[in-house]
Amino acid sequence: MANTPLHHFCNRELLEELADFRERNVLLLLIDGTAIFGRVGRIDDCVISMVPPVGCGTLNLVQYRPPNPTLAFPLLVSQLFVDVCDLAHIVEGPFVFPPLTSPIPPPVAFDSVGAPPPLAAQGVRLDEVGERPQRELICELEELEGQNIAIATLGGWIIAGQLGEVSRHCISVISTATTFFPPFFFIGFVTIFGPVFPGGFTVLPGTFRVWSNLCALTTVVHP
Repeated sequence: MANTPLHHFCNRELLEELADFRERNVLLLLIDGTAIFGRVGRIDDCVISMVPPVGCGTLNLVQYRPPNPTLAFPLLVSQLFVDVCDLAHIVEGPFVFPPLTSPIPPPVAFDSVGAPPPLAAQGVRLDEVGERPQRELICELEELEGQNIAIATLGGWIIAGQLGEVSRHCISVISTATTFFPPFFFIGFVTIFGPVFPGGFTVLPGTFRVWSNLCALTTVVHP
């Protein structure tokens, strides 16, 4: 892996977690802002093979959505090969609908034109979003286990929910939130912000978990 262009983001523990999800549906969020939904096939050293998911309606191809706002829909392909060093997050859970075209509306009030109200109007105090050197941020996360927080990483991703565990090997686990604080937290949901989602974010209800590569961590949000 040392010869790959993004080797400094390589996280072997995250790769080990991904191996446990082999033949299961996952949503991969990459550090370049790309999202991929499919089923984990084989993993050969530095390369993950993503194949079509199962049990997600009529979808029988891999969803591939690069960070291109001009694309109205995700691209559909038969197979994708992904460099493991490009992984920012692995989202796993009971996917019923393809997450990049999910029909589930977010549980937040919308204005008259169908857009979410501005963050300021929702009571979000952006001055509470802190940025520190990465090692200090990971130490901060260790102190916040069990609390509802959000983390931001390279790729423009923000993951919000209840922080489960933080590993010294630069991995964190976030599950569904236990508090209500729009737009970050909705009880029983994991919220994911990213440029690939319609409206800029999506919510996942139920027993979803997000495994995050803290080598790509940039910000910790503690409202």
